Amino acid sequence: MISIYIKGLLIGIASIIPGVSGGTLALMLGIYYNIINSSANLIKLKKVKENTIFLGILSLGILTSTTILAKIFKSYILDGAIRETYLNVFFIGLITGSIFTLKKEIDIKTKINKHKESTKYLLFLIGLLTIIYLLILKTYDISLNISAYQDKSSIKYYLLIASSGIIGGSAMILPGLSGSLILLSLGTYKEIINIISQLNIKLCIIFGISTIIGTGTTILIIKKTINKHIVKFLYLSTGLILGSIINMLFIITKLNVQPNLMLNLSLSSLFITGIYINKLLKDRLNNLKTLNTENRT
Repeated sequence: MISIYIKGLLIGIASIIPGVSGGTLALMLGIYYNIINSSANLIKLKKVKENTIFLGILSLGILTSTTILAKIFKSYILDGAIRETYLNVFFIGLITGSIFTLKKEIDIKTKINKHKESTKYLLFLIGLLTIIYLLILKTYDISLNISAYQDKSSIKYYLLIASSGIIGGSAMILPGLSGSLILLSLGTYKEIINIISQLNIKLCIIFGISTIIGTGTTILIIKKTINKHIVKFLYLSTGLILGSIINMLFIITKLNVQPNLMLNLSLSSLFITGIYINKLLKDRLNNLKTLNTENRT
């Protein structure tokens, strides 16, 4: 129970950092397929108690980190160029390690499913280009004009928040696709962070419900895709994850941090630490799988 809550905390932290995907972290933590299966079963009212407990604890962890840490990230980390650079480099290392993990999983699944179609490479390219497209939108500031939604009690403003929740929720569950990046591309990221950090109950409820709707719909689609086309899904995810690394590198260059020897050493250490932590997580998950297999036999 505690481990599920901690994983929820980590996924929540990843979800509020632009460019970092909560779905990627869930995949790294070995909980992604559990989330998809439990959510899909709950929507279909299967094993309601078991799935509700699992998702409830996980959601509590995510909500804890997003509500409490949103203000900290906004005022302390995301407003400091060097601190944000450190954070992004650490996650780049963490996510780079996950690509190697995905590659191994793809090799195993390909042998089992014997996929040889060129469509899987096309899906990889689509995943990569999707992030690059969002990056272009963000770079050239092609987004909604938030100043046109100043009346925070208007239906138009509520629809804006609800739409952001549905789109962000749909993106959040896909590995490599950051809900925060989507909101940045839409131009609503800062607005949502302000709503959460100020604990505006009404707007938090609107955003929360719409996010659940977006996430739930996407989960059902992913569940069917994983059951029938797991290799293609993994190729798409790899493209999205690689794109997210490019996005984070772009964020670092835009921060205009002046390089020096100490900074370069610190960044190198954080990058290596990220890769190492990914390896530790993978080894721990493999050990747990081995123990579970031995216990069954």
